[in-house]
Formats: sequence, C-alpha cells, structure tokens
Amino acid sequence: AKGKQDDATNHLNLLVNIDARLQAKGIGYQRWATVYNLKQMAQTMIFLRERGISDLEQLQKGAGQATAKFDQINDEMKSSEKRMKEIASLKKHITNYVKTRKVYVDYRKAGYSKKFYESHREDITLHKAAKKAFDELGIKKLPKMKDLSDEYASVLTKKRTVYSEYRKARLDMQEYLKAKKNVEQFFNLISQENKQKHRNTKMMPIHS
Repeated sequence: AKGKQDDATNHLNLLVNIDARLQAKGIGYQRWATVYNLKQMAQTMIFLRERGISDLEQLQKGAGQATAKFDQINDEMKSSEKRMKEIASLKKHITNYVKTRKVYVDYRKAGYSKKFYESHREDITLHKAAKKAFDELGIKKLPKMKDLSDEYASVLTKKRTVYSEYRKARLDMQEYLKAKKNVEQFFNLISQENKQKHRNTKMMPIHS
C-alpha cells in the first residue's frame, strides 16, 4: 500500500499535488519551507504551467532534452572557437614563414653554421616553428591569406548566430534543471513525511 501511495504522489498532476501539499501545511510543508525558498517554488509552478508540464516523468524528460540540446549547441560553439584559433595561428605562422624564408635558406647554405644561427636565432626559430605547425596540420601547400581571412569571417558569423541559440538553450536547460530539482526535493520531503506517518502508525498501541 505504501509503494502505491508514493507512486501516486509522483504521478498525480504536479500543480494540483504541489498546491494541495502547500495548502495542507503539514510536516512536509514546514520542513520544505524552512530549507527552501517559497518564492522559488512559486516560480517553478509558473514554469510548469507555461510549459504545460503535468507530471514528474514529463518534467524529467524535458530536462533531459533541454540538456542534450544545450550540449549540442555548446559543442558547435567550441568547434567554431577551435577553428578560429587554428586560422589565427596559421596566419601568424604563414606570415613568419614568408618573412624568415630567405634567412633560413641562407642558414641552410651556410651548412647550418652555429655562428650564423646565433646571429639570426629569432628568425630561424620562427621559421622552424612555422614549419612544425604546417607539418602538424598536414599542410603541403600554404593556403592563401585571403582564403583564410574569408573562412575566419564565415566561422565568426556562424559563431555569433549560434551564440544567441546558445544563450537561449542554456537558460532553458537551467530553468528545467532548477524546476526538476525543486519538484524532486519537494516530493522527497513528502515521501519522508509518509514514511514517518507509517512508522508512527505501526508504533501506536493497540487498546483492547
């Protein structure tokens, strides 16, 4: 009987159930009101009404979907940011490579002389760093700077567009998770109240 009671508590219409419990002002209400902000619970009830959420399972499913959507958009944002950093770094290395190419050719012609190296340490270091970056990116032919600039502008535009979706998805996820947490905590206290009542009933003396 106790299991059925708890199951019914979780699946009854959330708004009706929560409102009834708050109006009852029993032990569960008093404990919940002491620990949690009643204003926050009122905001949660408004959220449930606006989303047409009527049971805990529906709320949990919505929270899961909102989280998954945020994660997807967040991955898109990170991907755009990563590519923008790659392009910026690549443009810098191309500039350094072109600027120091003659010095490195002369260094090679000098038989990689230590004296030549010490005299042109900075240019040679920049040139080697650029070549290493190209190798790591698997670049055999240097891309045109204009093409990189155009790609950067395109990725930046995409990122700005996605960012508005990112902010909306993040807020939506936060609201769902907050509502889910408040409702689950509320029903947890109600469940504890029911258990306490059950124990008290079992302990009541039987009068003949």
